[in-house]
Amino acid sequence: MMKRIIALTGILAASVALTAHAEDRNYVSGGYNDFGDSDFYIKASRQIDSHWVIEGEAFDIGDFGTRLGGQYLLSNSPLFLKGGMSHYDFGNTDDTGGYVGIGTEIGLSTQATAMFDATYDSALDGYASVGAKVRYNFDQRFAADIGFRGNFDDIDNEFRVGITYKF
Repeated sequence: MMKRIIALTGILAASVALTAHAEDRNYVSGGYNDFGDSDFYIKASRQIDSHWVIEGEAFDIGDFGTRLGGQYLLSNSPLFLKGGMSHYDFGNTDDTGGYVGIGTEIGLSTQATAMFDATYDSALDGYASVGAKVRYNFDQRFAADIGFRGNFDDIDNEFRVGITYKF
């Protein structure tokens, strides 16, 4: 029985690894962002070599919020590490912190990719979050994104839907 469980686990792990493919990380995207009193977001990402990606985003929360950081893509793996700085401006008050996290991506089909991550942000008195997003590629340049992020420590959850242009 134990050998069957190990064999099935190995087959499942191999099938996930074989369906994983590199998502294009050179893009700009934007759309609706429901995070507190927010309305919109815009995000850009650029892969600068086989391991490093820089990314930045601005979103409407309070007066505005920003994140600027990067990802480190692990060799021969769908996993990535991420980190950077975050800033939340609420007019009379603002808060800046750093964030770190880990994530993965899984190819669902030739047109769809799922992305999952867990992050800790030290801003806003510190909070952890887990997120899931699906990107559906209409063609090589345009895609639609939909995602949800569950935030802990009394921080509003996030919901996004948007369009991505890959370059």
